Amino acid sequence: MDAKSLIAMYRREKSSTERTNFEELYESAAEFCNPSADNIRKKKTKGQRDDEQRITDIGIKARRMFTAGMMSHLFPQGQNWLRLVTQDRDLMKSDNVTRALSAANKKFIRAIEDSNFYEEMGQCIDHCGYIGTTSIYCESTDKRILNFRSHYVNQFYFCENYLGEVDTVIRELKLTARQAAQQFVDDCPASIKELAADPVTSTKEFTFIHVVMPRMGYTPDATDKEEKKIASYYVSIELKQIVRESGFDEMPYSVGRFYKTNYEKYGRSPAIEVFKTLPLINRMEVSRIRGAERVSNPPWLAPNDGSVRRISNDQGSIIYWNAGNPLSKPEQLRPMDNVIINDQMIEKKEQEILDAFYVPLFNPLMNKQNMTAFESAERLNLSLQFLSPAVNRLNKYFVTPILERAFGIMLRSGLLPELDIPELSGATLEFDLVGKASIASRQIELFGTMTAMQQMMQIAQFKPEILDNVNSDKTSRFIQEVNMVPVDLQLSEEEVMFIREQRAEMQAQQMQAQQMQAQSDAYVKMQKTPEEGSGAEVLMEQTGE
Repeated sequence: MDAKSLIAMYRREKSSTERTNFEELYESAAEFCNPSADNIRKKKTKGQRDDEQRITDIGIKARRMFTAGMMSHLFPQGQNWLRLVTQDRDLMKSDNVTRALSAANKKFIRAIEDSNFYEEMGQCIDHCGYIGTTSIYCESTDKRILNFRSHYVNQFYFCENYLGEVDTVIRELKLTARQAAQQFVDDCPASIKELAADPVTSTKEFTFIHVVMPRMGYTPDATDKEEKKIASYYVSIELKQIVRESGFDEMPYSVGRFYKTNYEKYGRSPAIEVFKTLPLINRMEVSRIRGAERVSNPPWLAPNDGSVRRISNDQGSIIYWNAGNPLSKPEQLRPMDNVIINDQMIEKKEQEILDAFYVPLFNPLMNKQNMTAFESAERLNLSLQFLSPAVNRLNKYFVTPILERAFGIMLRSGLLPELDIPELSGATLEFDLVGKASIASRQIELFGTMTAMQQMMQIAQFKPEILDNVNSDKTSRFIQEVNMVPVDLQLSEEEVMFIREQRAEMQAQQMQAQQMQAQSDAYVKMQKTPEEGSGAEVLMEQTGE
C-alpha cells in the first residue's frame, strides 16, 4: 500500500454518507447524555433553537448507571472474571494442564490489574451507552507490559470484510512537531524534525493517520514486522508519505458495536434507540416548571385604566388601586395546571429511558418491598438472564479480541513459562469470561442439576440402582467449577485416587484384624477342657481328642 491509497481510503470513510448520518445521531444523543464542556448549559440540536436549555438530566443519570452496571457485570471487582482454558476441553482433564493454566491465568490477571485496563475499558463501555460504537487499543510500553487506550468515535474509522467483521481500522491523530519527533524518532520526516528543534515552531500541529489492516501475502510466523499478518502504517496527511511501516501478530484495535442492525456498519446505542424521548422529556420538564411557577405565583388580572400600581406577590407587599371605582380592583387568576399529572407523565417517560439503558435489570430490587427471599432470588436470576445477551455480545466481539491481543503480548515476551509443558504443545488457548451474567447462566444449569439429584434421591429410597446413572466425581467437579472454587482448594484426580486407595487399604487391614481376632477367640475356646459329663467331653472322646 502507498500513502496515496491509504489517504484516499481515509477520506472516503470520513466523508461517507453513512458516517455523516451516524455523526448526527450520536452528537444529538450526546447533548442529553454526555454534553461537552462548552455545551453543558445549552443544547444546539439540529433543527432546534440555539438558546433552548437542557433541563432534564435523565440521560446523564441513565448513562452513568449503564456504565456502572455493565462494568460490574463484565468485570466484577474482587472476583475472578476471567479464566484461561483450552479449546479442546478434554485436555483440561489433566491436572498438569489445569494447574499450568491456573498459574498463567493468575499472572495475566495481575498484569491486567496493574495496567490501565479498567479505566480505559470503562470509557469504552460508557461510549456504548450513548454512542453505540467504540474502540480500544492495546500496546506494550517501557513503563508497563500492557497499556490500553480508548478512542472516541470522532478519532477513528473502520472497514468490514465480507463476513461483516472489522478488519481495517483508521485512527486520526494530531501531533505537534515535537510530539511527532518523540513518537517516530528516526522515522520522523526531516522537515518535521527541523520544526521540532525550534521552540517557536515546535508547537505546529500535523495530522497523521494510523491504518491497521490485513497484509496481503504475509509470511507466517514472521519475525520481521514488515512481514507480519497485520500491517501497520503511520501516514502524514500534509506530507502525503508513509512515516512508519510495521506489523502485528494480531489486530491491536478492538471495535465494539452495542447494537448492530441490518445494513448498518456503525453500532447503535440505547440512547439512539430512544432519542426522540429525550427532547420530549426536556419539553415536558419546561412545561412542568412553568406550571409550577404559575401555581406558586399566579398571574393577575387588572383593568387597563391606570388605577393599579405595583402588583406583587412578595410577602408584606401592598397593592394600591382606586377604591372609588370597584371595576378597577385587580384580581389574581387561579391557574388550571395539574402539576401532579405532569409529574406522572414525566416519570413514565423517564422510566422508558431507564429501561432502554437496562437500569432496572442492574438493580432489580429497586422500589421493591415486602418480597420473600425466594422472590428476591428469582428476580435477581431473571435480571441476569435478560442481561446475558447484551453482556455476551460485548464479551465475544469486543472484550475477548483485546484480551487475546494482551495475552499474545505477554506470551511473546516470555512472561508465561508455566505454559511450556508437553501437554499444551500445539494446543489452542482461549478465554472463558465468567462475569456475573455468565455465572448466572451456569447457575441455572447447576440449579437444574441439583433439582434432578433431589428427585433421584427420592426414587433411590425404594430403588437404589437409579444412582448408578450419576457420575459422582464429575458432578462434584461441575459444582466446584460453577461456584468458582479456586484450583488451590481442589484436589487433583491423582490425589483423590491416592486417598481412596489409602482408605481402602486401611479398611482391608481393619477387616483382616477383625477376622484374626475372631479366629483367635474361636481357637481359645476350642483349647478349653470340657466339663466332666458334658456333651463336649463325650464328643471329644469319640473323636479321639
